[in-house]
Amino acid sequence: MTIRAVTFDLDGTLYDLGRARVPLLLRAFPAWRTLRVGKAVREELTGRAFADGKALLAEEAKVVGERTDVDPATARVRLDRVFGKALTGALRATGPMGGVRDLLDDLSRAGIKLAVVSDRGHVNDKLLALGLADIAWTSRISADDVGALKPHPALLERAARDLGVDAVQLLHVGDRDDKDGALARAFGSAFVHVGVDVRAAFDAVRVACNLKTKDRP
Repeated sequence: MTIRAVTFDLDGTLYDLGRARVPLLLRAFPAWRTLRVGKAVREELTGRAFADGKALLAEEAKVVGERTDVDPATARVRLDRVFGKALTGALRATGPMGGVRDLLDDLSRAGIKLAVVSDRGHVNDKLLALGLADIAWTSRISADDVGALKPHPALLERAARDLGVDAVQLLHVGDRDDKDGALARAFGSAFVHVGVDVRAAFDAVRVACNLKTKDRP
């Protein structure tokens, strides 16, 4: 089946988590405990589906608040500050993953529909910080909106509906096989893993979409 749409994970796929780590720590100070606990709690909620995004965010704030000795409202403010303002500031300093802009432009020119499918919110702010907000994204989806975390298929179900494609016409691209790969398999879509060799992964996306690969120097 011809691939008509590609969905991209955001964190770790459109930008390098390693490069963003130090700038994020600097901007998150002194809320390092919120950063650490917030990351752990999201991992623990992996694969769960809630009534909606508000229910997911409420549960996250409740658990983080219990573990950091603050009320849920304060925890929510701190989480948004760390994973919103601090992270987007870090992304302005580091920029997108090498080669990702060329790949997105190539796909767009070829008429392939594009979407972001993220396990965290602040998608628009992150894309703007990365200089990728002008890409012709058909849809920008986050767990914070849908109320489900990867690998629950609700995220790709929403994306496919927005993109107007079937599961077999969709390719998902992400950096974690246990989340992004499992998500694609649960929905019945193809998957490209962005691992150590990022360029090879991006070439695999081009091949899957019947595009020419980039010449290596």
